[in-house]
Amino acid sequence: MSKTLRAALIGAGAIAVNGHIPAYQQAEGVEIAAICDVNSDRVAKVAAEIGIPGAFTDYKDMLATVKPDLVSVCSPNALHCAMACDALEAGAHVICEKPMCLTYADAERMLATAKAAGRTLTIGHHMRYQPATVKAHEMIQQGALGQVYYVKASYLRRSGIPGYGSWFTNRDLAGGGAMMDIGCHMLDLSLWLMGHPKPVSVSASTYAKFGPLAKGLGSWGDDHFGAGSRFDVDDLTTAFVRFADGSTLTIEASWATHGSQGQNLQIFGTEGGLELNANLFGAETPLRYFGEGPSGLCDEAVPLDGVSSRGHRALIPDWVEAIRAGKPPIIQPEHGALVVQIIEAAYKSAVVGAEIAL
Repeated sequence: MSKTLRAALIGAGAIAVNGHIPAYQQAEGVEIAAICDVNSDRVAKVAAEIGIPGAFTDYKDMLATVKPDLVSVCSPNALHCAMACDALEAGAHVICEKPMCLTYADAERMLATAKAAGRTLTIGHHMRYQPATVKAHEMIQQGALGQVYYVKASYLRRSGIPGYGSWFTNRDLAGGGAMMDIGCHMLDLSLWLMGHPKPVSVSASTYAKFGPLAKGLGSWGDDHFGAGSRFDVDDLTTAFVRFADGSTLTIEASWATHGSQGQNLQIFGTEGGLELNANLFGAETPLRYFGEGPSGLCDEAVPLDGVSSRGHRALIPDWVEAIRAGKPPIIQPEHGALVVQIIEAAYKSAVVGAEIAL
């Protein structure tokens, strides 16, 4: 057995920690050595409840004292870059929660820091580990769809604004709203299934019709404040992306809207198509294949072959295994950087009211 790896988490107040903690507990040969949060009462409470020996309010002190092998950055988005770079330079392998950071320039800094430190950096785009998305990717890799030329993706909540008045709805700390928070999941899935083509332009529009009125609030996030609290991000964004290979992507994300909610992912290929929609097709068979056979057009449920791995509980053990094997991370940091590049361009496009060339 290889040596036990010591993990440390930054951001006890981030709901994402709830995914990281059980994932580390499940990973073989890993112990959680410390957790950090600026809220001293909260970090002490979490450490006591979980049985984590170290509780810190200064992450730099934690890095210097604990010298962890693995670090999870689960802080507000604006802090991801600095914290991840500090952890990498301290000698830790880092998993940074999504979105990777706020700007493509910061993403490039993180990539360069990981390379210089000789450490692994990965991003928490855990929705790749859903059974249906694993199967969809497998089918595309096997050529079942032919050439994928268009993807339409949406993640819509009817009433799900997180942490109202907290960093979630503060542009300086979050960088954006619905597209930055949940749209990044669908964007990562889309790019992964498309084979990460090079984006060349983005056109987008953003809306904030519910948040400023304190409507459409959800339970997600630890901190919530009253009506009139700061909300200067989007509660709905729609974007259109063109790629160098001629393929295109339409993506939309909402925290609050008068319409049906859920996730929908449509993948159009020259030889077939896939649609992932649990609301439409049912939770047991959420993925359907559309194609053409000897007897004409076909539309059939795709069996998921007993795939059960989900979320961080699959992502983090896979990442740890890759580190032990000296392999690149499963979710490469360049993939996270591409997501950031497109979202940054989408917000710029919405401001200027025109397409942004990349």
